[in-house]
Parts: sequence; structure tokens; C-alpha cells
Amino acid sequence: MSDSPQGTLALARTAAGAVRSLNHATLGGDGLARPAGAYEVPGELSLAAAGLPQLLGQVGRWPAAVSGAWLFISGARGSAAALARDLGNAQQQQLAAAAGGPSQEEEP
Repeated sequence: MSDSPQGTLALARTAAGAVRSLNHATLGGDGLARPAGAYEVPGELSLAAAGLPQLLGQVGRWPAAVSGAWLFISGARGSAAALARDLGNAQQQQLAAAAGGPSQEEEP
């Protein structure tokens, strides 16, 4: 993909489509053939969510003149950071449980 408005929108559509496909693939559980998949998916989603605050900040430069839009984008950046953290913690808990080790409680 090139760095162009059309390429940027195509990437965003691809991301949205990937989430829809993941929802479909995991609906009946058949998309997770082994338990490790259930551990790896949150980790991969954590990586994706971790990049959203930067992306939203860059996208938010355009509607910066509209304070209402910026407030929502700013809130979404914080939510994305929390999502990334929570998914990472979930993956750690799942891996600890699978390894038979003690799980560590994370504070919200």
C-alpha cells in the first residue's frame, strides 16, 4: 500500500474486515483449533490495540479545530491504550494458567 489517502482508507477497511473475519472464525470455536490459539489471539490483538493511540493521535490532527471530535478521539486513544494493556494482561494470565504457574492478579 502506498502512503496515499486511498491507501490509508483501504488499510482501515482491511483492519475492520479482519475483525469481522475473526468474529466469524471464532463464533463456533472452530477457528481456534488448539488452546494455544486462545492464548495467542489476545496477544496479537494487544499489539494491534497498542498502535491505535498513535494512529488516532495522527488522525485526530485533522478534526482538531472541532473540539467535540477531538474530545472523542482523545477518549478513544485512552480506551485503546487500556484495551492493549488488558489484552496483554489476559494473555499473561492464560499463559500462566496453561503452564500451571500461579496467576498474578493485575489491578485495573
